[in-house]
Amino acid sequence: MVYKYPMQKIVDYKNNLKTQAEWKLTKAISQLNSENEKLSRLQNQKNNQYQELYSTFKDKTPISELQNMSSYILLLNHHIQKQHEGLKNAEVAVSNSKDGLKRQLIDEKVWVNAREKSYTAHMEKNSKKETMELDEIAIRVQR
Repeated sequence: MVYKYPMQKIVDYKNNLKTQAEWKLTKAISQLNSENEKLSRLQNQKNNQYQELYSTFKDKTPISELQNMSSYILLLNHHIQKQHEGLKNAEVAVSNSKDGLKRQLIDEKVWVNAREKSYTAHMEKNSKKETMELDEIAIRVQR
């Protein structure tokens, strides 16, 4: 006998919500990695610019060029500071996505357990029914 759970649509819906939460977490982690890479590139640019600035001190470099390099380093510092803010926001988004996924996993688990309990009750009911039918047949055969 085929068992059809009456609340299967809800279980499917909860499963879809869990899948969406997984996608959201994946997207948030990807964004976090992207922000980390951007920060790393900016810090490398800044380090390279500092090295270039120090190397120009040895040569006779015009003051205007030194000022330009110094201004560029200040600009890089500003971008690095902004990138730290972006990184912090991405970390918060990852944390929120993890919490959302946890909630969806718990919610789905509740519905899956309810379906399993319903299936078990259905199977026990069928088993009792079959046992009663076999008992009736045995009683008829004895008469």
